[in-house]
Amino acid sequence: MIATQQFLQVFVGGCTMLLIGWMVTRARVDKEHLPAPAPATIADVPPPFLHGPRETVDILRELRDLARRQAEDTGRIAECVRIIREEAKRQTEILGLIEREQAVENRSHERDRG
Repeated sequence: MIATQQFLQVFVGGCTMLLIGWMVTRARVDKEHLPAPAPATIADVPPPFLHGPRETVDILRELRDLARRQAEDTGRIAECVRIIREEAKRQTEILGLIEREQAVENRSHERDRG
């Protein structure tokens, strides 16, 4: 219905353009009244290798410790995966035995009926 009323389409489009223009100018005014950024933001922190040699060595030690802990955690995860795999294999074998036993029992019941 609105597609057949061109005057209404022009009116809505004009109002939309006025609203967009007002929002853009309002944003510019609001941006000018923002407070100054904080003195020590993340952008002001220098990269690690711009520190002195002592700080660099400390950071490298921390990285080494993190890598060591990560290797230990990876080893623990690998051990857990191994245990889970063995347990799944054992459970699969048990299920296979149950299926074979049920198949044998079903065959014996079929013979008894027949």
